[in-house]
Amino acid sequence: MTTDGARRRGPHSMEYARILVPDMAETIEFLRYHVGLQLERHTDEYAYLRADIEHHCIELISDPSLSASHTVAVGFSVESAEVLADLRDRVTAAGLEVLALQDRMKGLCQDGFAVRDPNGLVIELFTEFQEYAEPPTVELRPLKLVHPFLATDKYDECLEFYTKVLGFQVSDYVGDISAFLRSEDRFHHSLALQRNKEYFVAHLCFMMKSFDHVMRGRARALYKKVPIASDLVNHSASTSIAFYMFEPKHGPRYELCDGHRVFTPEEHETHRARRMVADPRNIDVWRAADNDWDRF
Repeated sequence: MTTDGARRRGPHSMEYARILVPDMAETIEFLRYHVGLQLERHTDEYAYLRADIEHHCIELISDPSLSASHTVAVGFSVESAEVLADLRDRVTAAGLEVLALQDRMKGLCQDGFAVRDPNGLVIELFTEFQEYAEPPTVELRPLKLVHPFLATDKYDECLEFYTKVLGFQVSDYVGDISAFLRSEDRFHHSLALQRNKEYFVAHLCFMMKSFDHVMRGRARALYKKVPIASDLVNHSASTSIAFYMFEPKHGPRYELCDGHRVFTPEEHETHRARRMVADPRNIDVWRAADNDWDRF
């Protein structure tokens, strides 16, 4: 707890998602070709794929008993041991169980712990995530895994957990149905929530090098007949332009985007969350009208 009135810091940046998949070899090939990730290590049990210098952004776990993928954990880096200790104190004070990191993850960072959000999703928090000296030499690849988007039947509890306990800040609301939360890396949102009748990880967002690379990813999806769950969208809140692919056996929807807004340091501390009308044009400025919800 700070004593000088300073804002208590939240997690710094999303680093990875851990996903159970029925056919790991097929999913590896999907992520290599359609997202641009580089495979770094794999066994019959697990695989690590990366986008940039961070050790990995996707961890796959083989589970042949499944018919569709299941995202079980997401990881966020924390900027210092002091912030990590404060986050652990806040989790304890909220009456939540402090969990150990996954065993393999313990060897990939300096220190950390995990906690379950109200949906049961494991959130891993850690310092000094291991890095490679150079990014992959793949040209058509993402720069970063930016955020997960969670649909949840526990929207209010999740908003309380992520803002009051973990210290995310609200960038924008859309009505009373969605909230965009940012972490200390200052992206418009490093996590988003949607009020829903059930819980699921709706998508994972990757920031590409350019809009040209977004369109090349889209062309690959069309060529391979990968279902495009939502075609080009111009997001009013984050200013990014993106499309979404969805093959349930390979993970949640994968969003490939360009132009995601990053707050300045001053904006990060002073921004007041907008409360935008629950209108399709506040999701996608290219939509035609307020009755355009069923376009996709």
